[in-house]
Amino acid sequence: MDTIYLLPGEERYVDFRDANGVPKVHYTYCSIRGKLFNCTCCTKAEAQRLCEDWLVKQDRCYIN
Repeated sequence: MDTIYLLPGEERYVDFRDANGVPKVHYTYCSIRGKLFNCTCCTKAEAQRLCEDWLVKQDRCYIN
């Protein structure tokens, strides 16, 4: 797989089929703080929902 460089706030997704021919999406997002989120899901919408959940958890870590 190619190296992916993302700017903060940028997302990238790649549609592909797994070994069984099932359509999947590999989703990558770079947070404003520069942390990467990666996942593989059945749809882009599902991947974005998981990313939003992850972002909420990340923000909780920065609350003073």
